[in-house]
Amino acid sequence: MKDMKVKDVMTHLVVTLRPQDSIQEAARRLLNNRISGAPVVERGLLVGIFSEADLVAAYAPPARSGTPFVAVDPIRFLLRGVLPREAGHTTVADIMTRDVVSVSPDASLWEAASLIDRHGFRRLPVVDPDGYVVGVLARADLVRAMVRSDEDLAPAVRSAIEVLGEENFTSLGVEASGGAVAISGTADRRTTHDFAIRIASQVPGVLEVVDELDWQWDDRNVKPARNPSDPRDVRKTPWVVGPFVREGT
Repeated sequence: MKDMKVKDVMTHLVVTLRPQDSIQEAARRLLNNRISGAPVVERGLLVGIFSEADLVAAYAPPARSGTPFVAVDPIRFLLRGVLPREAGHTTVADIMTRDVVSVSPDASLWEAASLIDRHGFRRLPVVDPDGYVVGVLARADLVRAMVRSDEDLAPAVRSAIEVLGEENFTSLGVEASGGAVAISGTADRRTTHDFAIRIASQVPGVLEVVDELDWQWDDRNVKPARNPSDPRDVRKTPWVVGPFVREGT
C-alpha cells in the first residue's frame, strides 16, 4: 500500500452537482446514489462540496441552550416539503462547503488516508493540477486496497521479488496466511535478501513479513572500487579487468 497512488484505487465515475442545482434536487441525487456527499463543479472545476452535513445545517432548527443534541435526517425534511431555515437558501451554492480539502491523483494512499483521518471525511475529491475533478477517493476504496486474499497475495509478492532476478534465488518460496507472508529459500547475497524483504513489505495487502530467506554471501562490507587518478594504479585494483587494462611495466 505504501507505493500505491490515489489514482490506482479511486472511483473514476463521479456523481457531481452544479452550484445552480436546487437543494431538493441535490439531496435526491445523494439519496438515489446512496452517498453522503458529492463534489460541486463548474465547467469541470471543483468549487465546493455538498454533503448531508450541509443539509443538516440548512434544515435543522438551531438547538436551544441546554437541550440535548438530536440527530437530524435532512432527507425527512425534504420529503415533508420543509423549507430551509434561511428562506434565501434554495440552491447548492447557498449551503455548500467552499473550503474544500482535495487530494492529487499522484498522492500516495498514506497521504490520502492521513487527510481522511485528520479531517474525519468519508471521501475526498481527487483533483488534477489544473483543478479539474478526476475522481473520488472514499474510505471504502482504502479498505479494498488493504484487503487481499492469500491466494492473490502470495503470487503478487513472488512477482515483486522476482524483479530482482529469478536467477538470484534458489528454491524461493512465498506463502501467505491472513496477510502475513513467509519468504523462504536462499538469495545469492545479503543485499539481495534485504531488497527482497523490503519489496515484499511494500506489496499492497501485506500486513507482516516472516523472514525465512537465507543468503549465500554477505556483501555488506564490500567497498566499490575507486576510479584511480593515476593510470599506473589500475593494475593495483583487483576489480579492474578487461582488454584495455595494461599491466604495469
